[in-house]
Amino acid sequence: MTTDPNAPADTRINNIVHAALRRDLARSKIVLHEPHPPDQRRAIADHLVWMTKFLHRHHTAEDTLWPLIVRRSPDAGAILDQMEADHSRVSPAIDRVATVAQRYRTDETAAEELAEAVEALETELLPHLRREEDEAMPIVSRTLTNAEFAAWDQATNIAPKSKRELGIEGHWLIDSLDRERYDHVVNLVPAATRFIVLHGFARPYRKTCAKRWGPGMDVTPRFHEKIRTARHFHTEGTVSLRIDAPARVLYDKVADVTRIGERSPECRTCTWLPGPPPETPGARFRGHNVSRHMRWSRVCEVVTAEPGIAFAFRTIPERIDRTRHDSTTWSYTFTPEDHGTLVTHSYRITVLPPRPLIWLYARLFPHHTDMRPQMLQNLEALQQQVSGTDPTQLARRATHR
Repeated sequence: MTTDPNAPADTRINNIVHAALRRDLARSKIVLHEPHPPDQRRAIADHLVWMTKFLHRHHTAEDTLWPLIVRRSPDAGAILDQMEADHSRVSPAIDRVATVAQRYRTDETAAEELAEAVEALETELLPHLRREEDEAMPIVSRTLTNAEFAAWDQATNIAPKSKRELGIEGHWLIDSLDRERYDHVVNLVPAATRFIVLHGFARPYRKTCAKRWGPGMDVTPRFHEKIRTARHFHTEGTVSLRIDAPARVLYDKVADVTRIGERSPECRTCTWLPGPPPETPGARFRGHNVSRHMRWSRVCEVVTAEPGIAFAFRTIPERIDRTRHDSTTWSYTFTPEDHGTLVTHSYRITVLPPRPLIWLYARLFPHHTDMRPQMLQNLEALQQQVSGTDPTQLARRATHR
């Protein structure tokens, strides 16, 4: 794949790095809610320590980029000063995760403190990542060419690392990527090196991930057929709908989970649980579901709450009840478009049920093998909700389509 060296800088790799950080911080919170044998505990701790070192290097490299940008675009100074201030503010939270993770290697009682440290890091880091993607990187793209950005990336992020470091880091980046971003990452390296990285480090990466996350965690790129664990069983899906309403109005309705029952064909009620304030990261609620003659409930946790931008929650995997051992992340993003908003609703199963249960669920709940039709019904009900039509009846009728 060839690129024009004089074209505006393609900064997608920065967003891909951010996605990997978000992904593994979320995974860490999942596994830290359960006890683990010493080997897995060490694997989790070692990965978190590696991530903290990676994050410090990532920020140090970016701090060498901002002065170059300011020299060419002086009006960008305020935004780039904010980036540096963000790095300084996030740094103590990074260090706290590293310190507690080292203790967790030999002391399982540190699990709760480590989970709290990871959550505190998310609170500081995630708004910074979003601000960098939305405000700083567009300036970088306008200011530098592809050749200049690639030269900076080579000097700061590639040349100082060994081939082994780059191989591990490469698989960490392509973990769970869609086709477009996967192709972008792998084509950043020459064909010969690409072959070695993709085939020489794939198995070690999967084995290491299974050791720290558990064998049910899917770490393959999303376009691989392996993401289907049973016939017609989809572990992820995305739907979108343009709605004539402001992004913040739609966000507020989605973030109020007590009203999910007005839109969902399956979920009847949700109730916030004691803990962090409702509609904030870490807040938990219990959802009660009905499908045909089956009733069940799940405890969920908010993982993303950026007003007007994105809202996401995950089902909490339970340690004792194996029928609730899986975990799915449900997310909404809100993109202003013309006089309305493009709402994108996604799900991804991050911890699979035991294999026999996948087979059973596919027969008891055939609609669960691909949740996209129900998700689209949810968005259609949201559209009716903001337009004044009773969405409850719409959601109920959707179950009979």
